[in-house]
Amino acid sequence: MTKLSDLPSDTPRWTIPRRERMSNEDLHISDFVLVRKHDDSDSVLFLKAGDKFPVSFKRGKWLLPAAILDFGGSPKKFANQVIREQLDNAEVSEPNFLSLQSYYGAHWDIVFVLENHLLDGKPMPTARPPFSAVTFFKLSNLPRNEIADDHLEVLDELKEEP
Repeated sequence: MTKLSDLPSDTPRWTIPRRERMSNEDLHISDFVLVRKHDDSDSVLFLKAGDKFPVSFKRGKWLLPAAILDFGGSPKKFANQVIREQLDNAEVSEPNFLSLQSYYGAHWDIVFVLENHLLDGKPMPTARPPFSAVTFFKLSNLPRNEIADDHLEVLDELKEEP
């Protein structure tokens, strides 16, 4: 067995950084909801961020229904709340869990991805402010330059999963 003192001085050594707790401001836990048509699993609902959307660089972009989840909240219950708060006339099935994703950059994002389907025969949902429009896009043919980058990242990660 080689001892540390036997290694040449130019041999790299790994050091383990001190554990630190992530501050609440740097940890975002989100729900992203893929709302699908009842008869078309390739179509996903998007909302257009309107002029009064709180994040200015996302205004005019298409977004998936999504929001920051409170600590300790239930992702499935919160998915229903996201739908109620962002869409009118959205009659959907109970959400199903699809994926848990993790991203680390300027902050750490933990993302729950859920899906539900519009109920058969129900009207098209409409956007609630601060959103201005609703549409469905085919996942196989997304207008990538019109969709917020972080929402594309979530969808791209789903494609990579087995």
